[in-house]
Amino acid sequence: MDTVNPQSLVTLFEKTHQVLRCYNNKSQWPNIYPLLSQLAERYYQVYEHTPHAMQAQLTLYVKSYGYTTNLVVNQCVLITAFCKSLGYDSKVTQQLIFVCLTNYLCVQTQSNKLALRQPLNLQEKKQWQCRHQLAIKLLQSSQVPTDNISAVLARLNKYKQALLSTPQIMIYDGATILVALANIIAMNITYREHNDHISVYKAVADIYLRTPNQFAQYALKSIIAHIGPFIPGSVVKHGEQDLVYIGEDKTQKHLVISIDTEQKIRWHSIKAQLDANAKQRPIIDKRVLFSVWFSEHLVKNEEVNEQQQALLILISQVKVQHEYSYTALIKLLQNQTQTIENLCQSVKPYNKENLPGKDLRHSLCMVGLDNAPAIIQHVLFEQLVTSHKHPLQRHIHCRLRGIINILALFFRHNSEQQFEQLALPVYAYICYLIEHASTDLSRKTLHSKEPNNDKSPLLSWLFGVRQLDPDSLSQYLLTVLSDNPWTQALLDAEQHKKKSLSDSAKLWVAVKLISTQVYQPKYVLSPWQKQILDSVLKELGWPSTANFYSQLTSLGLSNSV
Repeated sequence: MDTVNPQSLVTLFEKTHQVLRCYNNKSQWPNIYPLLSQLAERYYQVYEHTPHAMQAQLTLYVKSYGYTTNLVVNQCVLITAFCKSLGYDSKVTQQLIFVCLTNYLCVQTQSNKLALRQPLNLQEKKQWQCRHQLAIKLLQSSQVPTDNISAVLARLNKYKQALLSTPQIMIYDGATILVALANIIAMNITYREHNDHISVYKAVADIYLRTPNQFAQYALKSIIAHIGPFIPGSVVKHGEQDLVYIGEDKTQKHLVISIDTEQKIRWHSIKAQLDANAKQRPIIDKRVLFSVWFSEHLVKNEEVNEQQQALLILISQVKVQHEYSYTALIKLLQNQTQTIENLCQSVKPYNKENLPGKDLRHSLCMVGLDNAPAIIQHVLFEQLVTSHKHPLQRHIHCRLRGIINILALFFRHNSEQQFEQLALPVYAYICYLIEHASTDLSRKTLHSKEPNNDKSPLLSWLFGVRQLDPDSLSQYLLTVLSDNPWTQALLDAEQHKKKSLSDSAKLWVAVKLISTQVYQPKYVLSPWQKQILDSVLKELGWPSTANFYSQLTSLGLSNSV
Protein backbone atom coordinates (compact mmCIF):
# COMPACT_ATOMS: atom_id res chain seq x y z
CA MET A 1 0.00 0.00 0.00
CA ASP A 2 1.24 3.50 -0.86
CA THR A 3 1.99 5.91 1.95
CA VAL A 4 -1.13 7.37 3.56
CA ASN A 5 -0.79 10.96 4.80
CA PRO A 6 -2.80 14.22 4.89
CA GLN A 7 -2.27 14.66 1.16
CA SER A 8 -4.05 11.33 0.63
CA LEU A 9 -7.26 12.86 2.00
CA VAL A 10 -6.86 15.91 -0.21
CA THR A 11 -6.32 13.65 -3.21
CA LEU A 12 -9.48 11.65 -2.44
CA PHE A 13 -11.57 14.82 -2.60
CA GLU A 14 -9.81 16.06 -5.74
CA LYS A 15 -10.11 12.74 -7.59
CA THR A 16 -13.76 12.33 -6.56
CA HIS A 17 -14.52 15.86 -7.75
CA GLN A 18 -12.76 15.23 -11.06
CA VAL A 19 -14.39 11.89 -11.75
CA LEU A 20 -17.87 13.37 -11.21
CA ARG A 21 -17.14 15.80 -14.03
CA CYS A 22 -16.06 13.16 -16.55
CA TYR A 23 -19.61 12.92 -17.88
CA ASN A 24 -19.16 16.33 -19.50
CA ASN A 25 -16.06 15.18 -21.40
CA LYS A 26 -16.93 12.31 -23.71
CA SER A 27 -13.26 11.65 -24.55
CA GLN A 28 -12.78 10.61 -20.92
CA TRP A 29 -15.52 7.96 -20.97
CA PRO A 30 -13.25 5.00 -21.92
CA ASN A 31 -11.04 5.85 -18.90
CA ILE A 32 -13.85 6.08 -16.37
CA TYR A 33 -13.85 2.43 -15.24
CA PRO A 34 -10.12 2.24 -14.38
CA LEU A 35 -10.33 5.67 -12.72
CA LEU A 36 -13.22 4.53 -10.51
CA SER A 37 -11.46 1.25 -9.71
CA GLN A 38 -8.31 3.06 -8.60
CA LEU A 39 -10.31 5.56 -6.58
CA ALA A 40 -12.33 2.82 -4.86
CA GLU A 41 -9.12 1.02 -3.95
CA ARG A 42 -7.68 4.23 -2.51
CA TYR A 43 -10.77 4.88 -0.38
CA TYR A 44 -10.37 1.39 1.05
CA GLN A 45 -6.64 1.83 1.71
CA VAL A 46 -6.99 5.19 3.45
CA TYR A 47 -9.85 3.90 5.62
CA GLU A 48 -7.83 0.81 6.58
CA HIS A 49 -4.85 2.96 7.53
CA THR A 50 -6.64 5.89 9.23
CA PRO A 51 -10.34 5.20 9.91
CA HIS A 52 -10.63 8.26 12.19
CA ALA A 53 -9.63 10.55 9.33
CA MET A 54 -12.28 9.10 7.05
CA GLN A 55 -15.02 9.01 9.67
CA ALA A 56 -14.31 12.67 10.47
CA GLN A 57 -15.36 13.63 6.94
CA LEU A 58 -18.92 12.77 8.01
CA THR A 59 -18.82 15.81 10.31
CA LEU A 60 -16.67 18.15 8.18
CA TYR A 61 -17.95 19.82 5.01
CA VAL A 62 -15.31 20.99 2.52
CA LYS A 63 -17.13 23.91 0.93
CA SER A 64 -14.67 24.39 -1.93
CA TYR A 65 -15.73 21.09 -3.52
CA GLY A 66 -19.48 21.67 -3.44
CA TYR A 67 -22.43 19.65 -2.23
CA THR A 68 -22.35 16.61 -4.53
CA THR A 69 -18.65 15.86 -4.05
CA ASN A 70 -19.09 16.00 -0.27
CA LEU A 71 -22.19 13.81 -0.61
CA VAL A 72 -20.30 11.18 -2.61
CA VAL A 73 -17.35 11.24 -0.19
CA ASN A 74 -19.78 10.75 2.70
CA GLN A 75 -21.45 7.84 0.93
CA CYS A 76 -18.09 6.18 0.19
CA VAL A 77 -16.97 6.58 3.81
CA LEU A 78 -20.27 5.14 5.05
CA ILE A 79 -20.19 2.12 2.75
CA THR A 80 -16.59 1.41 3.77
CA ALA A 81 -17.57 1.68 7.44
CA PHE A 82 -20.52 -0.69 6.85
CA CYS A 83 -18.27 -3.26 5.16
CA LYS A 84 -15.62 -2.93 7.86
CA SER A 85 -18.17 -3.37 10.64
CA LEU A 86 -19.62 -6.45 8.91
CA GLY A 87 -16.23 -8.03 8.22
CA TYR A 88 -16.38 -8.00 4.40
CA ASP A 89 -13.17 -8.49 2.43
CA SER A 90 -11.33 -5.86 0.39
CA LYS A 91 -12.78 -7.00 -2.97
CA VAL A 92 -16.41 -6.74 -1.86
CA THR A 93 -15.75 -3.43 -0.10
CA GLN A 94 -14.08 -1.87 -3.12
CA GLN A 95 -16.86 -3.06 -5.42
CA LEU A 96 -19.48 -1.35 -3.23
CA ILE A 97 -17.37 1.83 -3.02
CA PHE A 98 -17.25 1.68 -6.83
CA VAL A 99 -21.06 1.57 -6.94
CA CYS A 100 -21.30 4.57 -4.60
CA LEU A 101 -18.93 6.55 -6.82
CA THR A 102 -21.09 5.65 -9.81
CA ASN A 103 -24.37 6.71 -8.18
CA TYR A 104 -24.00 10.44 -9.02
CA LEU A 105 -21.62 10.05 -11.95
CA CYS A 106 -23.80 11.87 -14.48
CA VAL A 107 -25.84 14.26 -12.34
CA GLN A 108 -23.48 16.49 -10.38
CA THR A 109 -25.22 19.66 -11.63
CA GLN A 110 -28.71 18.34 -10.91
CA SER A 111 -27.73 17.13 -7.43
CA ASN A 112 -26.26 20.52 -6.55
CA LYS A 113 -29.43 22.28 -7.71
CA LEU A 114 -31.70 19.97 -5.75
CA ALA A 115 -29.64 20.62 -2.61
CA LEU A 116 -30.26 24.34 -3.08
CA ARG A 117 -33.98 23.65 -3.67
CA GLN A 118 -33.72 24.96 -7.21
CA PRO A 119 -36.09 23.48 -9.82
CA LEU A 120 -34.78 21.26 -12.61
CA ASN A 121 -35.75 21.92 -16.20
CA LEU A 122 -37.28 19.18 -18.35
CA GLN A 123 -33.95 17.97 -19.70
CA GLU A 124 -32.40 17.90 -16.25
CA LYS A 125 -35.35 15.96 -14.84
CA LYS A 126 -34.98 13.37 -17.58
CA GLN A 127 -31.25 13.07 -16.92
CA TRP A 128 -31.88 12.69 -13.17
CA GLN A 129 -34.42 9.93 -13.73
CA CYS A 130 -32.08 8.06 -16.10
CA ARG A 131 -28.91 8.68 -14.08
CA HIS A 132 -28.18 5.03 -13.40
CA GLN A 133 -28.67 3.95 -17.00
CA LEU A 134 -26.38 6.78 -18.11
CA ALA A 135 -23.76 5.74 -15.57
CA ILE A 136 -23.75 2.18 -16.90
CA LYS A 137 -23.41 3.53 -20.44
CA LEU A 138 -20.30 5.40 -19.36
CA LEU A 139 -18.81 2.33 -17.69
CA GLN A 140 -19.46 0.17 -20.75
CA SER A 141 -17.29 2.56 -22.78
CA SER A 142 -14.32 0.87 -21.10
CA GLN A 143 -15.35 -2.50 -22.60
CA VAL A 144 -15.47 -4.30 -19.24
CA PRO A 145 -18.19 -6.44 -17.63
CA THR A 146 -20.56 -4.32 -15.52
CA ASP A 147 -23.20 -6.90 -14.56
CA ASN A 148 -22.73 -6.70 -10.79
CA ILE A 149 -22.56 -2.88 -10.80
CA SER A 150 -25.62 -2.65 -13.06
CA ALA A 151 -27.61 -5.05 -10.86
CA VAL A 152 -27.09 -2.94 -7.73
CA LEU A 153 -27.86 0.36 -9.49
CA ALA A 154 -30.97 -1.10 -11.13
CA ARG A 155 -32.41 -2.07 -7.73
CA LEU A 156 -31.22 0.95 -5.77
CA ASN A 157 -34.25 3.24 -5.95
CA LYS A 158 -36.66 0.39 -5.17
CA TYR A 159 -34.55 -0.64 -2.19
CA LYS A 160 -34.38 2.90 -0.82
CA GLN A 161 -38.16 3.09 -0.94
CA ALA A 162 -38.54 -0.34 0.66
CA LEU A 163 -36.14 0.46 3.50
CA LEU A 164 -38.19 3.48 4.50
CA SER A 165 -41.63 1.92 3.99
CA THR A 166 -43.81 0.53 6.74
CA PRO A 167 -45.45 -2.05 4.41
CA GLN A 168 -42.95 -4.86 3.94
CA ILE A 169 -41.56 -4.98 0.41
CA MET A 170 -39.39 -8.00 -0.38
CA ILE A 171 -35.74 -6.98 -0.64
CA TYR A 172 -33.09 -9.62 -0.30
CA ASP A 173 -29.79 -8.44 -1.79
CA GLY A 174 -27.39 -7.46 0.99
CA ALA A 175 -25.05 -5.44 -1.24
CA THR A 176 -27.87 -3.24 -2.57
CA ILE A 177 -29.29 -2.78 0.93
CA LEU A 178 -25.94 -1.46 2.14
CA VAL A 179 -25.52 0.92 -0.80
CA ALA A 180 -29.09 2.15 -0.27
CA LEU A 181 -28.45 2.71 3.45
CA ALA A 182 -25.22 4.59 2.72
CA ASN A 183 -27.00 6.75 0.18
CA ILE A 184 -29.95 7.56 2.47
CA ILE A 185 -27.69 8.42 5.41
CA ALA A 186 -25.32 10.49 3.23
CA MET A 187 -28.24 12.52 1.84
CA ASN A 188 -29.52 13.15 5.36
CA ILE A 189 -26.18 14.21 6.89
CA THR A 190 -24.46 16.20 4.12
CA TYR A 191 -24.45 19.90 4.96
CA ARG A 192 -27.02 22.08 3.22
CA GLU A 193 -27.44 25.81 3.56
CA HIS A 194 -31.06 25.41 4.62
CA ASN A 195 -29.76 23.57 7.69
CA ASP A 196 -32.17 20.65 7.20
CA HIS A 197 -29.43 18.03 7.55
CA ILE A 198 -28.96 15.88 10.66
CA SER A 199 -26.16 14.01 12.45
CA VAL A 200 -25.02 10.50 11.59
CA TYR A 201 -26.45 9.11 14.83
CA LYS A 202 -29.88 10.63 14.23
CA ALA A 203 -29.89 9.50 10.59
CA VAL A 204 -29.07 5.92 11.60
CA ALA A 205 -31.66 5.95 14.39
CA ASP A 206 -34.37 7.28 12.07
CA ILE A 207 -33.83 4.51 9.51
CA TYR A 208 -33.52 1.85 12.21
CA LEU A 209 -36.93 2.77 13.59
CA ARG A 210 -38.56 2.97 10.17
CA THR A 211 -37.16 -0.02 8.31
CA PRO A 212 -38.79 -3.45 8.61
CA ASN A 213 -35.72 -5.14 7.09
CA GLN A 214 -33.77 -7.24 9.61
CA PHE A 215 -30.48 -7.20 7.70
CA ALA A 216 -30.64 -3.40 7.48
CA GLN A 217 -31.25 -3.18 11.23
CA TYR A 218 -28.30 -5.48 11.89
CA ALA A 219 -26.04 -3.43 9.60
CA LEU A 220 -27.10 -0.16 11.27
CA LYS A 221 -26.29 -1.55 14.72
CA SER A 222 -22.95 -2.82 13.42
CA ILE A 223 -21.84 0.51 12.00
CA ILE A 224 -22.67 2.39 15.21
CA ALA A 225 -20.75 -0.19 17.25
CA HIS A 226 -17.85 0.26 14.82
CA ILE A 227 -17.80 4.07 14.98
CA GLY A 228 -18.48 4.30 18.70
CA PRO A 229 -20.34 6.88 20.82
CA PHE A 230 -18.39 9.88 19.49
CA ILE A 231 -17.64 10.39 15.84
CA PRO A 232 -14.27 11.99 15.04
CA GLY A 233 -14.54 15.65 14.05
CA SER A 234 -17.57 16.28 16.29
CA VAL A 235 -17.74 19.51 18.26
CA VAL A 236 -17.69 18.74 21.98
CA LYS A 237 -18.32 21.07 24.89
CA HIS A 238 -15.94 20.87 27.84
CA GLY A 239 -16.60 23.58 30.39
CA GLU A 240 -17.12 26.70 28.33
CA GLN A 241 -14.88 25.58 25.50
CA ASP A 242 -15.83 24.21 22.10
CA LEU A 243 -13.34 21.50 21.20
CA VAL A 244 -12.99 19.02 18.34
CA TYR A 245 -13.19 15.33 19.25
CA ILE A 246 -10.34 13.28 17.76
CA GLY A 247 -10.48 9.88 19.42
CA GLU A 248 -8.87 8.13 22.37
CA ASP A 249 -5.32 8.24 23.64
CA LYS A 250 -3.26 5.34 24.99
CA THR A 251 -4.94 5.61 28.40
CA GLN A 252 -8.43 5.49 26.81
CA LYS A 253 -9.11 9.12 27.68
CA HIS A 254 -10.90 11.40 25.23
CA LEU A 255 -8.49 13.11 22.91
CA VAL A 256 -9.70 16.57 21.85
CA ILE A 257 -8.11 19.64 20.30
CA SER A 258 -8.57 23.37 20.57
CA ILE A 259 -8.14 25.38 17.37
CA ASP A 260 -8.68 28.87 18.75
CA THR A 261 -5.38 30.07 17.38
CA GLU A 262 -4.02 29.73 13.88
CA GLN A 263 -0.46 29.19 15.05
CA LYS A 264 -0.80 26.05 17.10
CA ILE A 265 -3.25 23.24 17.85
CA ARG A 266 -3.63 22.52 21.53
CA TRP A 267 -4.17 18.89 22.43
CA HIS A 268 -6.12 17.84 25.51
CA SER A 269 -6.62 14.45 27.10
CA ILE A 270 -9.73 14.44 29.27
CA LYS A 271 -11.86 11.93 31.13
CA ALA A 272 -15.34 13.39 31.44
CA GLN A 273 -18.83 13.00 30.05
CA LEU A 274 -18.95 14.84 26.75
CA ASP A 275 -21.77 16.69 25.06
CA ALA A 276 -21.04 16.19 21.36
CA ASN A 277 -22.55 17.69 18.21
CA ALA A 278 -21.88 15.39 15.24
CA LYS A 279 -23.83 17.43 12.70
CA GLN A 280 -21.79 18.21 9.59
CA ARG A 281 -20.50 21.79 9.36
CA PRO A 282 -18.48 23.82 6.82
CA ILE A 283 -14.86 24.19 7.80
CA ILE A 284 -11.84 25.69 6.04
CA ASP A 285 -9.14 24.83 8.58
CA LYS A 286 -7.03 22.31 6.68
CA ARG A 287 -5.44 21.15 9.92
CA VAL A 288 -8.78 19.77 11.11
CA LEU A 289 -9.80 18.57 7.68
CA PHE A 290 -6.64 16.66 6.90
CA SER A 291 -3.62 16.95 9.22
CA VAL A 292 -4.59 16.16 12.82
CA TRP A 293 -5.65 12.60 12.01
CA PHE A 294 -2.06 11.56 11.43
CA SER A 295 -0.77 12.67 14.83
CA GLU A 296 1.18 10.29 17.05
CA HIS A 297 -1.20 11.25 19.88
CA LEU A 298 -4.02 9.28 18.26
CA VAL A 299 -4.14 5.57 19.02
CA LYS A 300 -4.77 3.42 15.95
CA ASN A 301 -6.90 0.35 16.55
CA GLU A 302 -5.31 -2.33 14.41
CA GLU A 303 -7.71 -5.19 13.80
CA VAL A 304 -6.00 -8.38 12.72
CA ASN A 305 -8.20 -11.33 11.80
CA GLU A 306 -6.08 -14.46 12.09
CA GLN A 307 -9.02 -16.83 12.58
CA GLN A 308 -9.31 -17.96 8.95
CA GLN A 309 -5.61 -18.64 8.52
CA ALA A 310 -5.51 -20.57 11.82
CA LEU A 311 -8.45 -22.73 10.71
CA LEU A 312 -6.83 -23.49 7.34
CA ILE A 313 -3.60 -24.51 9.05
CA LEU A 314 -5.50 -26.76 11.46
CA ILE A 315 -7.48 -28.34 8.61
CA SER A 316 -4.28 -29.13 6.71
CA GLN A 317 -2.77 -30.67 9.87
CA VAL A 318 -5.65 -33.14 10.29
CA LYS A 319 -5.18 -36.03 7.86
CA VAL A 320 -8.01 -38.47 7.22
CA GLN A 321 -5.60 -41.25 6.21
CA HIS A 322 -3.38 -40.84 9.27
CA GLU A 323 -3.57 -43.09 12.32
CA TYR A 324 -4.15 -41.04 15.46
CA SER A 325 -4.40 -41.72 19.15
CA TYR A 326 -6.98 -39.97 21.30
CA THR A 327 -4.14 -38.17 23.08
CA ALA A 328 -2.73 -36.86 19.78
CA LEU A 329 -6.11 -35.51 18.62
CA ILE A 330 -6.79 -33.88 22.00
CA LYS A 331 -3.38 -32.22 21.86
CA LEU A 332 -4.03 -31.01 18.30
CA LEU A 333 -7.29 -29.34 19.33
CA GLN A 334 -6.18 -27.94 22.67
CA ASN A 335 -7.28 -24.32 23.24
CA GLN A 336 -9.71 -24.57 20.26
CA THR A 337 -12.75 -23.88 22.42
CA GLN A 338 -15.24 -23.18 19.65
CA THR A 339 -14.13 -26.19 17.62
CA ILE A 340 -14.49 -28.48 20.63
CA GLU A 341 -17.99 -27.16 21.37
CA ASN A 342 -19.05 -27.68 17.75
CA LEU A 343 -17.49 -31.14 17.69
CA CYS A 344 -19.48 -32.19 20.77
CA GLN A 345 -22.66 -31.25 18.89
CA SER A 346 -21.65 -32.84 15.59
CA VAL A 347 -21.29 -36.35 17.08
CA LYS A 348 -24.99 -36.56 18.00
CA PRO A 349 -25.89 -38.74 14.97
CA TYR A 350 -23.36 -41.33 16.17
CA ASN A 351 -25.45 -42.42 19.17
CA LYS A 352 -29.02 -43.71 19.34
CA GLU A 353 -30.13 -41.08 21.85
CA ASN A 354 -28.89 -38.27 19.57
CA LEU A 355 -27.03 -36.71 22.51
CA PRO A 356 -23.99 -34.42 22.26
CA GLY A 357 -20.61 -35.39 23.65
CA LYS A 358 -19.79 -34.32 27.21
CA ASP A 359 -16.29 -33.19 26.32
CA LEU A 360 -13.65 -33.64 23.62
CA ARG A 361 -12.45 -37.10 24.73
CA HIS A 362 -16.01 -38.37 25.10
CA SER A 363 -16.91 -37.09 21.64
CA LEU A 364 -13.88 -38.72 20.04
CA CYS A 365 -14.64 -42.02 21.76
CA MET A 366 -18.24 -41.90 20.50
CA VAL A 367 -17.18 -41.73 16.85
CA GLY A 368 -13.97 -43.76 17.01
CA LEU A 369 -10.48 -42.97 15.77
CA ASP A 370 -11.25 -44.01 12.17
CA ASN A 371 -14.05 -41.46 11.83
CA ALA A 372 -12.65 -38.69 14.02
CA PRO A 373 -10.27 -36.92 11.57
CA ALA A 374 -12.91 -36.35 8.89
CA ILE A 375 -15.47 -35.22 11.47
CA ILE A 376 -12.95 -32.75 12.91
CA GLN A 377 -12.19 -31.41 9.44
CA HIS A 378 -15.92 -31.12 8.75
CA VAL A 379 -16.43 -29.04 11.90
CA LEU A 380 -13.42 -26.85 11.04
CA PHE A 381 -14.71 -26.24 7.51
CA GLU A 382 -18.12 -25.23 8.82
CA GLN A 383 -16.37 -22.73 11.09
CA LEU A 384 -14.29 -21.50 8.15
CA VAL A 385 -17.33 -20.93 5.94
CA THR A 386 -19.07 -19.07 8.76
CA SER A 387 -15.99 -16.91 9.41
CA HIS A 388 -16.11 -15.53 5.85
CA LYS A 389 -18.46 -12.54 5.81
CA HIS A 390 -20.29 -11.66 2.60
CA PRO A 391 -23.45 -9.73 1.62
CA LEU A 392 -24.85 -13.04 0.32
CA GLN A 393 -23.75 -15.05 3.36
CA ARG A 394 -27.24 -16.32 4.20
CA HIS A 395 -27.82 -17.39 0.61
CA ILE A 396 -24.42 -19.10 0.37
CA HIS A 397 -25.06 -21.07 3.56
CA CYS A 398 -28.56 -22.04 2.40
CA ARG A 399 -27.30 -23.24 -1.00
CA LEU A 400 -24.37 -25.09 0.61
CA ARG A 401 -26.70 -26.93 2.99
CA GLY A 402 -28.88 -27.87 0.03
CA ILE A 403 -25.96 -29.42 -1.88
CA ILE A 404 -24.80 -31.32 1.22
CA ASN A 405 -28.32 -32.67 1.75
CA ILE A 406 -28.48 -33.80 -1.88
CA LEU A 407 -25.13 -35.55 -1.45
CA ALA A 408 -26.45 -37.28 1.67
CA LEU A 409 -29.53 -38.44 -0.23
CA PHE A 410 -27.33 -40.09 -2.86
CA PHE A 411 -25.78 -42.25 -0.13
CA ARG A 412 -28.99 -43.04 1.74
CA HIS A 413 -28.76 -46.72 0.72
CA ASN A 414 -24.98 -46.94 1.00
CA SER A 415 -23.26 -46.86 4.38
CA GLU A 416 -19.80 -47.94 3.24
CA GLN A 417 -18.51 -44.40 2.77
CA GLN A 418 -18.01 -41.98 5.66
CA PHE A 419 -20.23 -39.04 4.81
CA GLU A 420 -18.01 -36.37 6.40
CA GLN A 421 -15.18 -37.38 4.06
CA LEU A 422 -17.50 -37.01 1.09
CA ALA A 423 -18.72 -33.59 2.15
CA LEU A 424 -15.29 -32.05 2.82
CA PRO A 425 -14.38 -31.18 -0.80
CA VAL A 426 -17.68 -29.31 -1.17
CA TYR A 427 -16.95 -27.19 1.90
CA ALA A 428 -13.41 -26.50 0.64
CA TYR A 429 -14.78 -25.52 -2.77
CA ILE A 430 -17.21 -23.00 -1.25
CA CYS A 431 -14.42 -21.54 0.91
CA TYR A 432 -12.42 -21.08 -2.28
CA LEU A 433 -15.33 -19.26 -3.95
CA ILE A 434 -15.77 -16.86 -1.03
CA GLU A 435 -12.03 -16.14 -0.87
CA HIS A 436 -11.25 -15.90 -4.60
CA ALA A 437 -14.53 -14.99 -6.31
CA SER A 438 -16.29 -12.89 -3.66
CA THR A 439 -17.34 -10.15 -6.11
CA ASP A 440 -18.74 -12.65 -8.65
CA LEU A 441 -21.02 -14.54 -6.25
CA SER A 442 -24.72 -14.03 -6.92
CA ARG A 443 -28.11 -15.65 -6.52
CA LYS A 444 -28.17 -16.70 -10.15
CA THR A 445 -28.01 -20.42 -10.93
CA LEU A 446 -26.12 -20.68 -14.21
CA HIS A 447 -26.46 -23.55 -16.64
CA SER A 448 -25.22 -24.50 -20.09
CA LYS A 449 -27.55 -23.92 -23.00
CA GLU A 450 -25.52 -26.18 -25.29
CA PRO A 451 -27.25 -29.59 -25.51
CA ASN A 452 -24.09 -31.32 -26.79
CA ASN A 453 -21.74 -29.95 -24.16
CA ASP A 454 -19.41 -32.79 -23.10
CA LYS A 455 -18.54 -31.32 -19.68
CA SER A 456 -20.71 -31.21 -16.60
CA PRO A 457 -21.78 -27.84 -15.13
CA LEU A 458 -19.30 -26.34 -12.67
CA LEU A 459 -20.20 -26.40 -9.01
CA SER A 460 -19.53 -22.65 -9.00
CA TRP A 461 -22.46 -22.14 -11.40
CA LEU A 462 -24.78 -22.89 -8.48
CA PHE A 463 -23.40 -19.70 -6.89
CA GLY A 464 -23.51 -17.53 -10.00
CA VAL A 465 -19.79 -17.77 -10.80
CA ARG A 466 -19.24 -18.52 -14.49
CA GLN A 467 -15.45 -19.00 -14.63
CA LEU A 468 -12.69 -20.08 -12.26
CA ASP A 469 -8.96 -20.53 -12.61
CA PRO A 470 -8.67 -24.35 -12.61
CA ASP A 471 -5.02 -24.33 -11.50
CA SER A 472 -5.74 -22.02 -8.56
CA LEU A 473 -8.76 -24.11 -7.54
CA SER A 474 -6.76 -27.35 -7.71
CA GLN A 475 -3.92 -25.93 -5.67
CA TYR A 476 -6.30 -24.69 -2.97
CA LEU A 477 -8.29 -27.91 -2.63
CA LEU A 478 -5.29 -30.20 -2.75
CA THR A 479 -3.41 -28.08 -0.20
CA VAL A 480 -6.09 -28.30 2.47
CA LEU A 481 -7.41 -31.78 1.55
CA SER A 482 -4.38 -33.46 0.09
CA ASP A 483 -5.19 -36.96 1.36
CA ASN A 484 -8.97 -36.93 0.89
CA PRO A 485 -9.78 -39.49 -1.83
CA TRP A 486 -12.78 -37.49 -3.06
CA THR A 487 -10.95 -34.19 -3.67
CA GLN A 488 -9.26 -35.08 -6.94
CA ALA A 489 -12.48 -36.73 -8.13
CA LEU A 490 -14.34 -33.43 -7.68
CA LEU A 491 -11.61 -31.57 -9.58
CA ASP A 492 -11.80 -34.14 -12.39
CA ALA A 493 -15.57 -33.71 -12.55
CA GLU A 494 -15.00 -29.96 -13.00
CA GLN A 495 -12.28 -30.16 -15.63
CA HIS A 496 -12.50 -33.46 -17.56
CA LYS A 497 -14.74 -34.39 -20.46
CA LYS A 498 -17.33 -37.17 -20.16
CA LYS A 499 -15.16 -39.87 -21.77
CA SER A 500 -12.34 -39.57 -19.22
CA LEU A 501 -14.39 -39.51 -16.01
CA SER A 502 -13.67 -42.05 -13.28
CA ASP A 503 -16.49 -43.63 -11.28
CA SER A 504 -15.74 -41.27 -8.36
CA ALA A 505 -15.80 -38.26 -10.68
CA LYS A 506 -19.14 -39.43 -12.13
CA LEU A 507 -20.61 -39.24 -8.61
CA TRP A 508 -19.76 -35.53 -8.44
CA VAL A 509 -21.18 -35.02 -11.93
CA ALA A 510 -24.44 -36.61 -10.77
CA VAL A 511 -24.57 -34.46 -7.60
CA LYS A 512 -24.01 -31.29 -9.65
CA LEU A 513 -26.64 -32.27 -12.20
CA ILE A 514 -29.30 -32.89 -9.55
CA SER A 515 -28.38 -29.68 -7.71
CA THR A 516 -28.63 -27.70 -10.94
CA GLN A 517 -32.05 -29.20 -11.68
CA VAL A 518 -33.26 -28.31 -8.18
CA TYR A 519 -32.17 -24.68 -8.37
CA GLN A 520 -32.66 -24.24 -12.14
CA PRO A 521 -35.84 -26.24 -12.94
CA LYS A 522 -35.63 -25.40 -16.66
CA TYR A 523 -32.34 -27.27 -16.96
CA VAL A 524 -32.68 -30.35 -19.19
CA LEU A 525 -30.19 -33.20 -18.94
CA SER A 526 -28.47 -34.39 -22.10
CA PRO A 527 -28.51 -38.13 -22.95
CA TRP A 528 -24.97 -38.72 -21.61
CA GLN A 529 -25.81 -36.86 -18.39
CA LYS A 530 -28.91 -39.00 -17.89
CA GLN A 531 -26.80 -42.10 -18.46
CA ILE A 532 -24.27 -41.05 -15.81
CA LEU A 533 -27.01 -40.19 -13.32
CA ASP A 534 -28.75 -43.53 -13.83
CA SER A 535 -25.53 -45.53 -13.45
CA VAL A 536 -24.44 -43.64 -10.30
CA LEU A 537 -27.83 -44.12 -8.61
CA LYS A 538 -27.88 -47.81 -9.51
CA GLU A 539 -24.37 -48.25 -8.11
CA LEU A 540 -25.43 -46.57 -4.85
CA GLY A 541 -28.37 -48.92 -4.36
CA TRP A 542 -31.31 -46.86 -5.62
CA PRO A 543 -34.07 -48.98 -7.20
CA SER A 544 -34.67 -46.39 -9.91
CA THR A 545 -33.96 -42.79 -10.87
CA ALA A 546 -37.66 -42.01 -10.47
CA ASN A 547 -37.55 -43.27 -6.90
CA PHE A 548 -34.61 -40.95 -6.18
CA TYR A 549 -36.44 -37.93 -7.62
CA SER A 550 -39.48 -38.74 -5.49
CA GLN A 551 -37.30 -38.50 -2.36
CA LEU A 552 -35.92 -35.06 -3.27
CA THR A 553 -39.04 -33.32 -1.98
CA SER A 554 -38.43 -34.74 1.49
CA LEU A 555 -35.26 -32.65 1.76
CA GLY A 556 -37.22 -29.40 1.88
CA LEU A 557 -34.76 -27.66 -0.42
CA SER A 558 -35.34 -23.96 -1.03
CA ASN A 559 -33.71 -20.73 -2.09
CA SER A 560 -32.77 -18.12 0.50
CA VAL A 561 -35.33 -15.61 -0.82
